[in-house]
Amino acid sequence: MTSPVTQTFRAAFDFALDEFITTLKEAQDYLGGGNDLAAIGTLVLFDEQAEDVKAALRLFRRAAQSDRRQS
Repeated sequence: MTSPVTQTFRAAFDFALDEFITTLKEAQDYLGGGNDLAAIGTLVLFDEQAEDVKAALRLFRRAAQSDRRQS
């Protein structure tokens, strides 16, 4: 069974990943529409969001590992 902590970290990972994907899609849409500067501006947050995804993944992975050890 998945613990409440793991469920919370999974939700955080899911949210961070959704935000990351949304940013990439927005940049791609701007670029496809010929709005190069908007695409560049959208990706200014790329590094920060990538760090958010990595941090959320680490927390989720550790919580899942802890769940497996306890079962």
